[in-house]
Amino acid sequence: MIELILVNLILVIGACLQGLLGFGLGFFSAPLLFLLAPQYVPGPMILNALLLTLLMSIRNHNALEWRQTSYALTGGSIGVLAAALLMSSLAVAQYRMLFGTLMIAAVFLSLIGSRPNLSPRNNLIAGMLSGFMGTTTSAGGAPMGLLYQHATPQLRNAHLSLFFLYINIFGIVVLWISGMSSWGDILLFVQSIPALLLGWRLSAVVGRRINGRHLRLLILLVAFVAGLMSFIQ
Repeated sequence: MIELILVNLILVIGACLQGLLGFGLGFFSAPLLFLLAPQYVPGPMILNALLLTLLMSIRNHNALEWRQTSYALTGGSIGVLAAALLMSSLAVAQYRMLFGTLMIAAVFLSLIGSRPNLSPRNNLIAGMLSGFMGTTTSAGGAPMGLLYQHATPQLRNAHLSLFFLYINIFGIVVLWISGMSSWGDILLFVQSIPALLLGWRLSAVVGRRINGRHLRLLILLVAFVAGLMSFIQ
């Protein structure tokens, strides 16, 4: 019972952060759930992210630039397939090491101060990295977030929400076909919906009272510590 309460609290906070910052569910919730209730990663968390990215896509669809998006989606597809192929051959201990390594890498990617151009090539590369990391850890936002960190909020949110909507759908389909996801993941996702919707609604209430920079640093700190803990466990 206590574990269930903690799981839902983590999901509420993660969904709220997602609504506030455009990311947060994967970075905040996935590493904590991987330590507390690993059955939520990656399948149920990909489905959870799918619901929130669908809501974000509806909100921001008018600002899309389809040419850039098409390259990112192609790269993302390659990354998802590569991740599924790798995961099918890993033991549990190896997957924990992979998870920890990718979470720490994602944190460092998010802290990089570089400013890559929004070119088709960079969209393809960032899409591949995000697709791979999103499928393996449920937290693939860093590469695409880095590429679009200086874009207008409307373009960034529209592009990232559509990209991750597609990647989450493609990712869960690949995991299902490969036997790494099952009906149990769907049941856990359904149980998570009330917490996700509550967190999404809370983001609209607290949005004007929260310092986004401090929240972002807190999320990255949690992801970094959780990545280190996966090696210890």
